[in-house]
Amino acid sequence: MTLTLPPVLAAMVAAHNAHDTEAFTDCFADDAIVRNEGQKHFGKAAIRSWFDDVTRKYEPVFHVTDLSTFDGEPVLTGKVFGAFEGSPIELRYYTGLDDGKIVALKIAR
Repeated sequence: MTLTLPPVLAAMVAAHNAHDTEAFTDCFADDAIVRNEGQKHFGKAAIRSWFDDVTRKYEPVFHVTDLSTFDGEPVLTGKVFGAFEGSPIELRYYTGLDDGKIVALKIAR
């Protein structure tokens, strides 16, 4: 089965897996928020810093296996492979989209 992701989410996953911080950050609105591992990262500068740190530590690659919705917003489910104990793990990327950009991303099990 081939999933058709909204364009900005397809771009985010491609940039995520290429470890391309600039392309990843470009998918987000200026005032976006990312929630991951109990931390909140507000705005593009904080998201850029967070993604650089995660990429350096874990070299994550996200294989999307499902696209669903929660409260009308896309949720990506898949396996994340990387340089961390327990790899791969299944994660959900809860997103909020507005005007072709990601305004919110929460990564959870």
